[in-house]
Amino acid sequence: MRDLLGVFGRPVRGLTTMALACGAVVGSAVAVSAQNAPAAAPPVIQTQPEVLNFEALAQQGKELLEKAKAGSGSAGITLAEYNGHHTMLTARVKSGGAEQHTHFADFLIVVDGEGTELTGGTIVDRKDGPNGEIHGTKLEGATAHVLHKGDVIHIPAGTPHQSIEAPGQSITIYVIKVQESPVDGTAK
Repeated sequence: MRDLLGVFGRPVRGLTTMALACGAVVGSAVAVSAQNAPAAAPPVIQTQPEVLNFEALAQQGKELLEKAKAGSGSAGITLAEYNGHHTMLTARVKSGGAEQHTHFADFLIVVDGEGTELTGGTIVDRKDGPNGEIHGTKLEGATAHVLHKGDVIHIPAGTPHQSIEAPGQSITIYVIKVQESPVDGTAK
């Protein structure tokens, strides 16, 4: 992990911070991706290793930032589907609403920019959706985690979170969304 983050020239600032950032972006990216995606055939499940380049992700992130600026303030794409998890790239120039994923943990790796991820607390104006997805207008009583390029945050399944972008801030995040498995190993 240190070698991966060493690309950005600074050490990881804490495992807890790394864990928390990932969830918010992933959830936001999933929502944006679902809104912007046309109906399509089921995704092709990847079975081969995937090698990623942070410079290429950052370049792709710049294109997403332009879409975010021209649209709702966030844009995201699914990069690859695997059994039990998928990867995404998301860009944000505006704060998002609160969310919670009952069945998915989020790992967020900040490719570029900065922002704040709120975790925990209570979802205001809570609306339960399909597949254990929960949304609301904001979080109350949450913990703030300031994120910068190179930081990673893990947000366990069932943890409320919200991405906050101050005016002038932008953030690009590589997201790994992992489906939670029961202790007995059976699928949910």
